[in-house]
Amino acid sequence: MTDAANPISETDWIRDGLAKPGKTQRGLANALGLDPSAVSRLLTGGRQLRAAEIPVVAAYLDSSAPRALSDPIVAPRNAGPTEPKQRPGSNQWVGARDLPVMGTVVAGSDGMFLMNGEVHDYIERPPSLQGVTSAYAVYVADTSMVPRYFPGETLHIHPGRAIASGDDTFVVVQIRPEADGEAPRALVKRFKRRTASSLVLEQFNPHRELEFPLTQVESMHLIIWAGRG
Repeated sequence: MTDAANPISETDWIRDGLAKPGKTQRGLANALGLDPSAVSRLLTGGRQLRAAEIPVVAAYLDSSAPRALSDPIVAPRNAGPTEPKQRPGSNQWVGARDLPVMGTVVAGSDGMFLMNGEVHDYIERPPSLQGVTSAYAVYVADTSMVPRYFPGETLHIHPGRAIASGDDTFVVVQIRPEADGEAPRALVKRFKRRTASSLVLEQFNPHRELEFPLTQVESMHLIIWAGRG
């Protein structure tokens, strides 16, 4: 048992989670999109979790991250966005860390995640989103879109860009809550088509098509970039 004076360590948290039935080092590695040796290094202290990997591990282990790990992600609002800075000894400027990361850090088994408008982090704004005040980012925390998007990746979203069907059209779709008082949910999928009454999306892993009545769709925004960082 742990308390505030003796918080559980990152390594102990992972070890405890992997002791659960059905949880394996290889399964955790697959969820993170890493080689199993990387998980071995996590367990021996040779590697530390990156911020974007913490929600993926929590989702796989079915265990909330220790407060010492989760606090920097869940409550970075105290720090807020930062201004651009010039790199020492050069004429290059580092982009402002003012692009908000939206949505909760742990996705459900169906790939759905809460999208209640809370800002969970600020990251560097890329040139393609300069001046786009409505732009935001989300962290990938499930495997439903592997091999296109892997857990731990960051997706940059441009709400103002037009959306058309095509192999490279991927979107964040926000679904209206079923009951008053519930937080809206969102999901990352490939856009297939939109009819007069429904929206059809594609999921890769496992492969299937998802159809939602347009009356349930709160918003649909274009993903313009994905990567680690």
